[in-house]
Amino acid sequence: MSKRNQINKVNHMKRSFFILAVLLLLGRSASAIGGIDVSIGPKVGYLSQKLSYQKADINAGFSNHFTLGAFARVGIGNLYVQPEVLWFNSSEAFNMSINTADSLGLPSSFTLTRKAMNIQVPVLVGYKLNLSDRLAVRGQVGPTANFIYPSKTLVEKSVSSGSNDIPEQLLDTDFDTKSVAWGFQIGAGIDILRLTLDINYNMGITKLFGEKVVNNSQVGQYIDTQNIEKTRQNLFMITIGYKLL
Repeated sequence: MSKRNQINKVNHMKRSFFILAVLLLLGRSASAIGGIDVSIGPKVGYLSQKLSYQKADINAGFSNHFTLGAFARVGIGNLYVQPEVLWFNSSEAFNMSINTADSLGLPSSFTLTRKAMNIQVPVLVGYKLNLSDRLAVRGQVGPTANFIYPSKTLVEKSVSSGSNDIPEQLLDTDFDTKSVAWGFQIGAGIDILRLTLDINYNMGITKLFGEKVVNNSQVGQYIDTQNIEKTRQNLFMITIGYKLL
């Protein structure tokens, strides 16, 4: 691990602990003020590129894109603000094509698979409608910041046509991946006593690969970068929380 990656890892860990401390301080401070409803607790769930009721899809979601974290909710009347901290591993595959045949002997196309550890911080603003003392429904929107650990990010290359052999030029090429990805969430939720269920859709704003994409100019001049537009993190997020406060 390079010294730069070690520094980035420490900075990300400090940022995560700071956010968790802010959630706790927010709850303690708000609970001392009358008329403000405060909830804090853990969350667990999974991420998926599509919603499905099939058991196999749900099991795959839990095993491949399991998420764990914490949330705080501060409400005044029917309005509330809900910051969260969610940890999850992600794996996305993107197909990249070659513009033209050339002397480098590159394939016509290849696939990048990006695996990474993420700390996502959504800050949601919502409206809650109480149907009874035990049941409430909610709607919410808000921005998200997704911090990607550079030391835990792996970009794998595979040839998607014929041969399984990776050309030496691609094997030795580094790909520019972002360390922070911004997004926007919209969703709905249900509260039953102390349990909360949220179904949110995360719309990625930041492309996961940089504009340059390839840090090897000899190879990069042949790669079609139009697919970069498809490297945004668009996911359904289904989470269950428990209100400790």
